[in-house]
Amino acid sequence: MTWKQFFWEDSISLPSRIKILDTTLRDGEQTPGVALTPKMKLEIARALDELGVDVIEAGYPIVSSGEEEAVKAIASEGLNAKICALSRIDRMDIDAAIRCGVDWIHIFVATSDIHLKHKLKMSREEVLRKSVEAVEYAKAHGLTVQVSAEDATRTDPKFLSKFYRAVVEAGSDSIDIPDTVGVMTPERFFKLVSKIKEVVKVPVAVHCHNDFGLATANTIAGVLAGAEIVHVTVNGIGERAGNASLEEVAAILKLLYHIPMNLDLKKIFKVSRLVEKYTGIQIQKNKAIVGDNAFTHESGIHVHGILCKPETYEPIPPELFGRERRVVIGKHSGSHAIAEILKKHGLTLASNEISEILREVKERGDRGEVISEDLIVELALKRRRKKVIELKEILLTSSIDGCACLVSVKSNGREITTISYSRSPMDAGVKALGKSLKELIDAEIEDVRIVNRNFISEAEVTLSLGESRTREYAADEDPVKAVALAALSAAEKLLRRVEICRG
Repeated sequence: MTWKQFFWEDSISLPSRIKILDTTLRDGEQTPGVALTPKMKLEIARALDELGVDVIEAGYPIVSSGEEEAVKAIASEGLNAKICALSRIDRMDIDAAIRCGVDWIHIFVATSDIHLKHKLKMSREEVLRKSVEAVEYAKAHGLTVQVSAEDATRTDPKFLSKFYRAVVEAGSDSIDIPDTVGVMTPERFFKLVSKIKEVVKVPVAVHCHNDFGLATANTIAGVLAGAEIVHVTVNGIGERAGNASLEEVAAILKLLYHIPMNLDLKKIFKVSRLVEKYTGIQIQKNKAIVGDNAFTHESGIHVHGILCKPETYEPIPPELFGRERRVVIGKHSGSHAIAEILKKHGLTLASNEISEILREVKERGDRGEVISEDLIVELALKRRRKKVIELKEILLTSSIDGCACLVSVKSNGREITTISYSRSPMDAGVKALGKSLKELIDAEIEDVRIVNRNFISEAEVTLSLGESRTREYAADEDPVKAVALAALSAAEKLLRRVEICRG
């Protein structure tokens, strides 16, 4: 199903290609409580470049020496993406960007009367004159220039048109229309972008904030009106309620409107997790594309449908975004879900045995319990055989110097005990578990993620064994134990895969 089924084909002229300007490292870092080190920013920039982002807005060099250091490091990394720095219309800002060696400069100045009067204390004529001078200065130093009229959506339309015309005549390579405080609606933004497109003959970018939850919708409306560049952030982070989400905008433009772009969609999830890790901004479970529940199914009707044909309840193939389909169990589940999970773990049970497990699952669900795959496997193994790997003991101790964790696991009569030290209990626990699994089955822990909800820690652990890897989940009141259960469940699954391949 495409956009053309809902519009007359000649009513909208879509851009032939979309450029992605990612501002995670600038506007995203302005999220309250977020502070990235130069090293973190460089790692995220590399990941964005691998993803295929066209322009990386690396930061705002004038704000601090650390920020200038980070932008300079990213600009000298030799990435394929163009590197952009933010700047006011002040010459010292532009000089800071020049020192960093960036390709692009994003010059902004407020144009709404409320900003001119109360913040800048400048007249419209002063803003026009200084903006033109700033563009000419930046162009004279070889920079690609994009100019934003901050608070454009609350600016007098006639003055806004005059402003954009002036900066383009001064040499600006593109202009940006920001909905700085997120007050636009899609139909109004469509009209605004359409009018500006009549005024300027350079590429138009849109930069939308999410104060009313419309950032993604407004960004798409801007593209429908002819905008060729979109400003986005990974996971939609940013000032106040955030910015338009890279993953949402990319999915919509690529899958619903079929507009070409450079992004390798399979790498979006990896970048999303990296940004989550470094910013500390946890992704909500029901977030589109990158949330835990985006490709997760519980309802018996839904699970039955996707097992027959995934498209019945999956508008987006999870593999397209580097994700995996996940079936979870709860009181809404049916026997097909139980059978599918057991199949994934290399187990088969008779239909009456599956019905018994389903009955117990529903009883536990009615009591509010979290049902993990590990529990389903445990219930099945009780009916067939014992687990291959068992967690025997976890012992944590701490002092002013740090923490120690002892982990004891048992497999086929062999018991392995390891101990590790670190500054945090979780890090000590993961290291001890890693030692045990390495010694036991030569597997390695690739990634660990913890989400705390209602005093319960939900752990997600990715384990690799040679070329094979798997991700498993577990929940417990103790976060270290949750990680251990998920890791051992992943190890069980890897072992069964090896057994099945050998068989």
